[in-house]
Amino acid sequence: MDIEASIDRWTPQEDAMAAALRRVHALLGGCTCTAYLLTGDGRMLTAAMSVDAPLSFAIPGSFATDDLTWPTVRAFKSGKATSFTGEELREGLGRGMPRSAVTLAVPYLIPLSMAACPIQTSRHNYGVVVVHWTPPQPVVPAFVEFLQQESDRLAKAFESIGREALVTPAVPVFITAGVQAGRDDADPAQAHVPALEKTAAERGSHLHQLQRLATELVMAVRMEDILAIARNRVVRPFGGMGFAVCLTESGHVHVVGAAGMPRDVLRGMEGTPLTAQTPVTEAMKSARARIYDSSTDLEHAITPADAQQRTIGYFPFLQSGNAVGCCVVEFCEPRKVLSAPEVTLFVLMLDKVGQSFARAKSVEAENALARSIQRSLLPRSFPHIPEIVVTARYFSATRGVDVGGDWYDVVTLPDRRIGLVIGDVEGHNLEAAAVMGQLRSAVRAYATEGHEPAAILERSNDLLMGLDTDLYATCCCVLLDTATGSATAASAGHPGPLVGHESTGVVQPELPSDPPLGVSARATYHQASFRLPPGSVAALFTDGLLGGRCPGGEDDPLDRLRRALEAASRDDLEVVADRIIGDGEQEFDDDAALILVRYEGAAASDTAEVARMFVDRDDLRGVAGVRAFLRDLLERWDVAPESDEMQVLASEVVTNALIHAHSRVDLRLRKYPDRIRVEVQDSDPNPPIPTTLLEDEAGNEEAENGRGLLIVEALANAWGSSPAGRGKITWFEL
Repeated sequence: MDIEASIDRWTPQEDAMAAALRRVHALLGGCTCTAYLLTGDGRMLTAAMSVDAPLSFAIPGSFATDDLTWPTVRAFKSGKATSFTGEELREGLGRGMPRSAVTLAVPYLIPLSMAACPIQTSRHNYGVVVVHWTPPQPVVPAFVEFLQQESDRLAKAFESIGREALVTPAVPVFITAGVQAGRDDADPAQAHVPALEKTAAERGSHLHQLQRLATELVMAVRMEDILAIARNRVVRPFGGMGFAVCLTESGHVHVVGAAGMPRDVLRGMEGTPLTAQTPVTEAMKSARARIYDSSTDLEHAITPADAQQRTIGYFPFLQSGNAVGCCVVEFCEPRKVLSAPEVTLFVLMLDKVGQSFARAKSVEAENALARSIQRSLLPRSFPHIPEIVVTARYFSATRGVDVGGDWYDVVTLPDRRIGLVIGDVEGHNLEAAAVMGQLRSAVRAYATEGHEPAAILERSNDLLMGLDTDLYATCCCVLLDTATGSATAASAGHPGPLVGHESTGVVQPELPSDPPLGVSARATYHQASFRLPPGSVAALFTDGLLGGRCPGGEDDPLDRLRRALEAASRDDLEVVADRIIGDGEQEFDDDAALILVRYEGAAASDTAEVARMFVDRDDLRGVAGVRAFLRDLLERWDVAPESDEMQVLASEVVTNALIHAHSRVDLRLRKYPDRIRVEVQDSDPNPPIPTTLLEDEAGNEEAENGRGLLIVEALANAWGSSPAGRGKITWFEL
């Protein structure tokens, strides 16, 4: 910004605004008195001129014309003069302020009152004149009427100038009041005094730029955000045409961002050793700002051709007295000379930018570590299972540390089953990630042991209650039998899965409502069964997915998820997952995880027929019923020649369970094209051990146990046992 030009050569637009603002300030006073003009694209109201006052540096620089949160915009949109008290302003802001507008709210946090009047004629709406008072005072109708008169007078002046000739400056022009309140002989429209105007412009403009820069840098955490702020708040207001930001790393200079700079210049700076003799390295070594133009005797800095056309400044970034980078700025005008105050302000502002770059670099390093931890705690790949197709997505919360407590898992289990797990630990920080890692390992271990979903959650709850943490977690666990499509699920305060199929649409199986993990040591969990028909797609998700990641309008996020699943059986699951998650560009307060599973149905060679029966506790006579059940079943399955061996083996295993487990016995048979599998489940967790009876052990009751299993070991093609819930499953195959 060329201050001398802006002071010594007033435009008709500036004359009109200065006269109007002085008259308003002379009569109404106010801690700020500002004119906002509409930008050429009609999207923003930008501060163009303000009366220099103790708080004028804190005026908001601009407002989006579609954001009716702000009284200034409401006055512009309505075309009517409006006034507000501080309480009304705070209540309006408290009802919902967009994150991008937080920097605008600073002036409104102090007690104040305000009045705003549109600058408009019957043909054009040019902007708004705004007056703030602090401490607040009643805005009487006479004040609003006078403000409207001056706004109308200014609008007529603008109309005579012509809309095309009006400009909105990058930084508002600050002017002195020109008169003192209470002087009867003062002329509100008196001509400006250049020396006083220059002092006011420098003081108000410098404070305003520093305040805006500091406020926006506090909100910026990414390199690209800081680069945009540096360009808009530092480089452009001082006449910069292009700029590049360099940071040092491992003894070399690296360009981390640039705009408007020639590619050959950037290539020449990238990777330069700090020991080289270049303008960038010289500026960092000396820790001094350097501006080179055609009057400079340092011909090595830039080529003669460049010297005739460009003025380039090199401004080092300092941290703890050491240069950590450099900002290279190319100015618009040849032989551009910044005044001493401008250079001082420019260096001071770039110092703030440099500190933000150092902070962002540190944050990026922390986030890289957090992402590495997150990746190590989540599955790297899924097992290949012919009967299912599976994919997953995970996004951590955009704000804060890039790590969270959501997790998912796919576990291969015995008996052609798979476990699907989705969970969410409270919070999105490193502690949540650590607890998540412990829970994921525990759930995987309990599922691999053969426990049912309800038992998995009960054991996981006991584990979390024993950890030294106050965090709780929600979890949904589904066990899917790939041979039949039958599924069993339990939930600990977590949304249940959605199942989509072309013939039935999208349904959500009803699961018992049980508490989250880590809330109560006495919590009990229950499970429910449902079936996945071939071609169906099941979606397991965390509640962060419903918080806004799904693209679309204002309708219910769960409905959007349902619609995405309706046609999922025909589409590639990767495409469906991307459609559900969205582009990930939005900002969210919670993590999101998603698992999609398409059940293809059992392969033709592995399709099993299933049968099941129960034997009540201690009902040894029920073994005879087992034999009769097997004779009829094997005859229907057309495998009657295997009936005798099957009856003997099943009788031994069922009898063993009835005698030693003292529980109800669950008998299941699965017929495959090449084999029959029998599973006997009881409540005794101790595995069965075949025992040979020796002569000196004739009176040993323990040795007597397990003799029947010798028959199973001799006749079965394969046999074994695995934990299941609070008991076990003993199985054999013929």
